[in-house]
Amino acid sequence: MPDKVKLFGNFAEMDDGEEHLLIKVKAATLNIDELWESGSLSASFLSSFWGKFFPSSNKASKAEMKDAVRYIAGELVGNAVKFSHEPDILIRIALCMSENELHFYVTNSVAPKAVGEYQEFIKKLADSDPDELYVEQMEKNALDDDSDESHMGFLTIILDYGACLAWKFEEHEDSGIHIATTMARLPVVRNNL
Repeated sequence: MPDKVKLFGNFAEMDDGEEHLLIKVKAATLNIDELWESGSLSASFLSSFWGKFFPSSNKASKAEMKDAVRYIAGELVGNAVKFSHEPDILIRIALCMSENELHFYVTNSVAPKAVGEYQEFIKKLADSDPDELYVEQMEKNALDDDSDESHMGFLTIILDYGACLAWKFEEHEDSGIHIATTMARLPVVRNNL
């Protein structure tokens, strides 16, 4: 049980009663290159699996929705792989279909020293115009070639795919482990099956 929990954005816990698919990867079992490949394969699989639920007309074509799922899942899993801290903690991705949204949940450990900076960026994201922040981050990244943390993926998820982001951070004081769950809400129109 976590000792401290912080929520950012409109975070909602995963509802096990919803249609969902869950993939877990134990970081210690694969090297970083295998984890990257696993993340890409997982995103493609999730996109193909959920693609059958998306209509081929209305606001977006089936191909566009599958692309959105592939990009969002790939970006969130990529961040989890990149910033996961404890190799024995699972990286977990779950996609849950609600009536009009597809919810993405990606959970991973975070280095204690990185939690504060991560949360500061989230606060900045919440308080800023995403278009302005996108330009600011592009300029910052152009000046700092060595930075691992561009945060451009989060901004692309918001601006290009119309998804909303939220986070839950859990701190387990006894073990010193910090767990982050990123949630993305992608609006969808479902087929009437």
